[in-house]
Amino acid sequence: MLKVANKTFIALWCVLATMLCGCENFSVNVVESNAYLKSEIVHGDNKNCAVVLEAQQGTSYQITIESEDDWAHFSGGVNMVEGEMTNSTTKVVFIYFSKNDSGVSREATLRVEFSDHKHYTLSFTQDSYDSSIALQRDWAELPLCKVQGNYIYNTYYGELGARSNARNYTYCFDPELRASLWVAYPLHSAYTTGSGNRNNSSFGYDPQVDYSYQAALDRGSYNGWYDRGHQLPAADRKCSQQMMDQTFYATNMTPQQANFNQKKWGALEGKVRGMICSDTLYVVTGAYFGGSHHSSIASSTTDKAGKTCPTPTYYYKALLRTKKGNTGKAISEITDPSELRAVVFWLQHENSGDDTTITAADCITIEQLEQKTGFTFFPMLDDGVEQQVKTTIEPSEWGIY
Repeated sequence: MLKVANKTFIALWCVLATMLCGCENFSVNVVESNAYLKSEIVHGDNKNCAVVLEAQQGTSYQITIESEDDWAHFSGGVNMVEGEMTNSTTKVVFIYFSKNDSGVSREATLRVEFSDHKHYTLSFTQDSYDSSIALQRDWAELPLCKVQGNYIYNTYYGELGARSNARNYTYCFDPELRASLWVAYPLHSAYTTGSGNRNNSSFGYDPQVDYSYQAALDRGSYNGWYDRGHQLPAADRKCSQQMMDQTFYATNMTPQQANFNQKKWGALEGKVRGMICSDTLYVVTGAYFGGSHHSSIASSTTDKAGKTCPTPTYYYKALLRTKKGNTGKAISEITDPSELRAVVFWLQHENSGDDTTITAADCITIEQLEQKTGFTFFPMLDDGVEQQVKTTIEPSEWGIY
């Protein structure tokens, strides 16, 4: 009996010794110290960026910024910070600066030193800010937002799944016309399914634009046979009530002839939803006010407050997506034009009766749309593919004949 007890004691001691010696039965997860920038190139109108630190808890660090004219700094205007990894093995430290309107790019260097003797030298570049661009974002659907006239650019964000700040849409609003010249937005099945219900939405003013510039649509539609026509359709934003409500702002509306809105234009909206793909479909919907009106359309109407509201002569939808639809690539990364397809549906604003047909005759190229409107569309296209993508249309690829 004593021998058995001794053997048990010896076995337990061996197991304990093995664990204490750090053998294969005992391991500790050690985080190797590391530092990297979330982005090495930032836009000229950005005002901050971030460096990410990874290290074992208890490790101390020191970060120093070196930049000509001290244009980059940490909170409080200092160029050096130090601290310790306490509650987590990852820490984000923000670097602050102003818009770069110098006309040339500028560079800053970061030196990161950890107490375990690991050290890193990082650098980031801030591009020059172009004051002629009113709004610049890395979104494939966004046209070039040049500063001109009294145009007002704005982007709305909302709830999409677990996200509370997903982009909804961006518009270019012309106060003189009381309408947006275009509304740009991404379209994906994630946006078109959900709890959003248009019966719970109300037409009203856009809170980001002076009410005096907008049509008063909370009291009813435009006078005459003109609907409050959505540019971004409510049905494209069923993902949440918040996003759907934002489509009912006056800045997303134009006076659209009732038959045209409910029949032909509505049919086109449905077809576009049928073109959604896994890679995201990028859409720009626009209202064109140039040239002559169709005989069935008055040059203007009024809202219920008596404000004059010019009517568009044409409407359009510009679309861009990958051909396969499931590449997982960003539009800006694609350097083979055969991987992309684009089309524009250009429709005259008219009393179209019960007509719901959309044919190849309604299609034009992106280049033709740019010539008509003066806007530059899909500027995120790689320079090597831009010309071919913008001058090529194959309506059959979109199910149009």
